[in-house]
Amino acid sequence: MNVLAERLLEDAWQRLMEIYGKEKKRIDGIKDWSKLQDGIMRYLKMTRMLPKYGKPPLDLAIDVYEPFSWRSDAYTFELGAYIDEVTDEMLEREFWPALLQRLDELRRSGEMGPHFFHYRFECRLEFPRFEEESPLKLEASSVDEQKKEALREELERFVQTKVLSEPPARPKPEDGFFFARLLVNPDFLPEGRRVPDPRRIEALSAALENKFRAQPERLAAWRREYVRALIGWSEEYFLPIYCRAHDDYSWKFDPLPEDQRPEVDPEAMELFLYVALKIGPSEPERRSDYLNYARELGSEQAERYLRNGSGMIESARKGNSFRGQANDVLQTIELKLETEDEEAYREALEYLRDLLRQGFPRSYSLKLKSTEKRLLPIKKLAKSPLHRFFANALHYPALFPLIAEYAQLAMEEFAWYNDVSPGEKSVMPGTYAVLGLGLAGSEYDELLIRYMRLVDTEHQSAHDDYPSVFFEARGLDENTMPVFVEILLGGGQSARPLKEHPIATPDSARMLQRRLEPLEKHERELILYRLFGGEEKLLRSAKKADPEMREALMALCE
Repeated sequence: MNVLAERLLEDAWQRLMEIYGKEKKRIDGIKDWSKLQDGIMRYLKMTRMLPKYGKPPLDLAIDVYEPFSWRSDAYTFELGAYIDEVTDEMLEREFWPALLQRLDELRRSGEMGPHFFHYRFECRLEFPRFEEESPLKLEASSVDEQKKEALREELERFVQTKVLSEPPARPKPEDGFFFARLLVNPDFLPEGRRVPDPRRIEALSAALENKFRAQPERLAAWRREYVRALIGWSEEYFLPIYCRAHDDYSWKFDPLPEDQRPEVDPEAMELFLYVALKIGPSEPERRSDYLNYARELGSEQAERYLRNGSGMIESARKGNSFRGQANDVLQTIELKLETEDEEAYREALEYLRDLLRQGFPRSYSLKLKSTEKRLLPIKKLAKSPLHRFFANALHYPALFPLIAEYAQLAMEEFAWYNDVSPGEKSVMPGTYAVLGLGLAGSEYDELLIRYMRLVDTEHQSAHDDYPSVFFEARGLDENTMPVFVEILLGGGQSARPLKEHPIATPDSARMLQRRLEPLEKHERELILYRLFGGEEKLLRSAKKADPEMREALMALCE
């Protein structure tokens, strides 16, 4: 080997082994490994750095993780002026083959441990020069077939023992990420498939969902991983073949002109449409874009989805006083109220109720044509069409039973209306109906309590002002105090103490004390925080109160 190429190889390898030594210590310290995780290191890029005037002399950058386009986490090193004398021929014929051979030997030696290297490894070299516009670029990808086959066997064993097996056997929390991605990994396709089979992956996902049905948080976590894996397949394996990405910062693509793209693989299109439908509840905008891409790529099924939905629900209804349209694929409903009266809202509510009974997604967005613009007296709620519709409908007491029926069908833990962009104003389906009914009277207290026990207190905060609004509407007595306590417990984790607490008399304090007795310690602490700002502030208030009130307030801390 040429002496310059050999020197560069030795220098680069020394720096790489220093990096790998640090990474090995970190990887060896990981305790909870999934059996579906065969290794971490799967990428290496070495880049010659051109010196910059006024900057420290750096000659080589090494990336051991694929870098983001908008930032660099590369390790950088100074090697010396000799790097300018290394020619492209030396790099291609001597340095590059020798580097790949060393990497291959290191991977197969087991020296770095069983979890260090991934079964697939990609290596790149980029070597720019001052006088040339296009730098030398070399890349190679290799597969450790033995390790890959061991992972395939582990995946098959996992499916049989953790997914398709009878309860209580189920995956560990750390398994979901890797299982979801292996389901769509082209390296692990069943025999005879060119792309993952949507029927197979749907069946396996459904089996896992059934196992997690009694564990809502595990179920939600699995759905998130599944959606991310499906998106990853679409944007790594499918769309780049037929489309051009807008940029590195979004999922937006433009289908290539028909004469510049290959013929679309029917199996790949089938999976892509499946992905569009599955990601819809959590990624409605992305779903809409995917379906439009598919339509532009010639999919008639995508055209039908965009125009009429799945065909499994009542996509249109015309009543005496309203018109409604619904698309269950896009999860959109349009309501046009031709008159502003009880009959129009009854017909519209009946349509919404019937759609949910037919399996329409609870997470949907609404377009509303109505002249009325009522809103509930809850400041943090979004002023959305869904909010307006239910506030308008709640103007008619005769519709309360129908509104309650809708709410029972709509409520779902870890689900969200799509009436606003995901964020602090997102609310669980049924929110506007339930909160409005809760202000109307005791007839719907059980529904309100069920809502407060179901709502995701970790991620929803738009209902945090409801305790004060409830108290103003219905006051506190022996009947409303239990409901009031449930409302406080159902507040978001970031909820602040009420500006004015309603515990103003010894009787109200004693009523509260009776409701606190059966609660867990953390629940009692939460109630006292929301009402008084915490136990210490409560004690300070008690010291300033008259004797009877002081005694009643002090009892709340016992």
